[in-house]
Order: sequence, then structure tokens, then C-alpha cells
Amino acid sequence: MKRYSLLLPLVAVVFAVACTDATAPANSHALLSPNDPALGALGNPPPPPVDAAVNVCVNGVCAAFDGTYFANGSSLQSALAAAAVGDAEIFNGTAWLLLDNKQPVEFETFSSANARFKTQDGRLSGMGTLVLYDIYTVKIEKVTQFIANPNCGFGQLCADIIFDGTVNGVAFTGGSAQAFDREFCDPSTGEGSFYNCSGIGR
Repeated sequence: MKRYSLLLPLVAVVFAVACTDATAPANSHALLSPNDPALGALGNPPPPPVDAAVNVCVNGVCAAFDGTYFANGSSLQSALAAAAVGDAEIFNGTAWLLLDNKQPVEFETFSSANARFKTQDGRLSGMGTLVLYDIYTVKIEKVTQFIANPNCGFGQLCADIIFDGTVNGVAFTGGSAQAFDREFCDPSTGEGSFYNCSGIGR
């Protein structure tokens, strides 16, 4: 008898929990999204990453790289802060450009697995090593500009980046990396390699 008297309350608890879970609304995930209209379309999924064509120039030497670019144009924490003070201009969002560690052989370029540039809520960063034409070893040390376009496409820059670092151990400033949607670009090789992207020069 004691065994059954302990079992009945346990069954009642399990039944009550099951009923509670079953009564949750079908769209309960919507409750996780902010309802403040000042935050805009934060509930929308971010755009997918873009296969990027990247032209990197250091001390007048330019070379082509393949990579991946992403910009969501929104960060919940940043948007909440901007809405709280009523100034959308201070909202910067997140974007990054990651260079592939396996580049096309004809480019004569190399990038380390961690070679990337990033901006997040106005904080800029960059790291990694690039090799241009088996001659110039470029180490990315500091990013000074990252202009991100979350809607890049035909004839438009995805990202315009300025960075400092070293080339063959000697410090430089003002290196650049420009990223485009690779769908709209043609690689040029011969006397150096670069991407020609819908009439936009390197």
C-alpha cells in the first residue's frame, strides 16, 4: 500500500508539468523578440554570408584574395542602447571579413587560417598573416577603418578596410582591403592579380 500512495502524487506532478508544456502558445518564440518598434526589424534573420572577392594593397603592391563577408547591420545590445538614448547614429552593428586559408593557385597569394578583419559595435580588430606573390609577408596588426555595407551587390563595395601592420618585418600604415560580392567580379592575373568588380577599380 505504501508503494502506491507514493506513486500517485508523482504521477500527478508529471501530468501537471506535461499539461503546462502543452499549453504554451505555438508562437512562443515570438515572446523572445523585443516589441519596441524603435528597434526596427531585429526579429528578421540576418542576411547570409557573401562569397567575397578581396583586393588587398600594401605599400603600392596589390593582390587578390578569396574570402567570406558577413554584415548583419544589427546587434541587440547596441540597438537597445541606441534606442534608450534616442540616437540611432551610435548603433554600428557587426561585420567581418574572413580570408580563405586556401587561395586559388593563380593568385600567388596565401592567408593564414585566422586572417580576418572585424567591426563590432564600433570596435575594430584584425589579425593573421597574408603573403603576396611569395615575396611580401604581411602581418595584420591594427584596423583603423571598417566601412561595412550589409546590402552589397552589383557595383557596390561590401567592405572598405584600412589597416596597419608589418611587411617583411617593417612597419607600414594605410594598407587597404576592399571586398566585393564575388558573383559580380572577374579575376585578372598576369602582372599581379586583382579582382575587377563591375567597373570598380582596385
